[in-house]
Amino acid sequence: MGGFALISPLAWRNLWRHRGRTLLTMLAAAIAVAAMVVLGSFLAAWSDSAFDRTTAALTGHGQIHAVGFTDDPTVERFMSRPDGPLADALAEDAVRAWAPRAFAPALIRSERESAPINLYGIDPVREAAVSFLDSDDVEGAGLRDGQDRGIVIGRLLAERLQVSLGRRVVIAAQNVAGDVEEIGVEVVGVYRGQPDLQKHVVFGSLGRMQSFLGLGDDLSEIAFLAKERSEIGAVTESLAAAAPELDVQRWDELEPFGAAVMEMTNGTNAIWVFVSFALVAFGLINTIMMVVYERMREFGLMQALGMKPRLLIAQVLLESFYLVSFGTVLGAAMGVGTIAALSDGLDLGRLAAGAGLFGASERLYPVVDAGRVASACAVVVTLSVAASLYPVVRATRNVPMTVLTRART
Repeated sequence: MGGFALISPLAWRNLWRHRGRTLLTMLAAAIAVAAMVVLGSFLAAWSDSAFDRTTAALTGHGQIHAVGFTDDPTVERFMSRPDGPLADALAEDAVRAWAPRAFAPALIRSERESAPINLYGIDPVREAAVSFLDSDDVEGAGLRDGQDRGIVIGRLLAERLQVSLGRRVVIAAQNVAGDVEEIGVEVVGVYRGQPDLQKHVVFGSLGRMQSFLGLGDDLSEIAFLAKERSEIGAVTESLAAAAPELDVQRWDELEPFGAAVMEMTNGTNAIWVFVSFALVAFGLINTIMMVVYERMREFGLMQALGMKPRLLIAQVLLESFYLVSFGTVLGAAMGVGTIAALSDGLDLGRLAAGAGLFGASERLYPVVDAGRVASACAVVVTLSVAASLYPVVRATRNVPMTVLTRART
């Protein structure tokens, strides 16, 4: 403790012998940490955006199907409406919401054009709690209940078919019995979200589509949301245990590309942390090496006066700690300030189309994560000081004999 009290003020005074060099090294550390905080926040926002967009695009946090449906999604692969243990599991507090659906590949025709589609029968109230399809996203009246006789189509599909609200179209699909059925329906809503779905996904009321497809009261799938993201795995396991005869899968099993995007962003963040640390470490090592070799006479004198080498090492390491710590705190403040200035989100503009290919939304909302900032600072300080240990130890333990001799005389 006495040794620290001795070297602490010495380290602080020595740090400012060359004020310009010290400030430059601090600034370099600050810029690296600020970049780490800002880019880390944006990559986290990108990852969260990819997760939200993937799960909102009908996937949910997971889905329940009849065995084989995900390999061959046809109307013949159906399951019963949940009851017994499965109904109880879906009613647990860990499940935030769930939505039943009927599904079939189909063909839609207007007076001018036709297009292949994925036809979903939904319960509008339950679906709004699980996916993107809520009243704010739909132009027009939309679907009011499970027996509504209209349909909701995407904006891009409406443009292709050259139809608008109130126009009628014909939908043809194969029912459970294998017969092709046709139904005339009115367009009661046009949704604007999820551009990748707008071209081919059409929604009708659950009861009407079950009747049209000959499903009776049966379903094609159930999408569910866990109350917390961290509980998705536990909820999936609970539902799988409640219905062992069905296929229960998490979102990342259903959408491996979205999961890969998130892993890529997390990996990129880790790489950037390493690069930032390397920049700080190289700058710090260079500074420390200059400090050490400029002060060989001083080290020789102090050793001649009886200071142990370990105290010299501790003194220089303390200087490194001061140097990096102040730069890190400044960089963290700069990074947090930058993120706070972008609290309304960053519009990707012309980059939005490319970002959409990798699952991100048109606008990213980076947020300050205190844990992420603290861990970034801790990593930079710890590793940078550790990186300066080798040159310090080598230099202070190999003070030239001529220096020691001169110091004694």
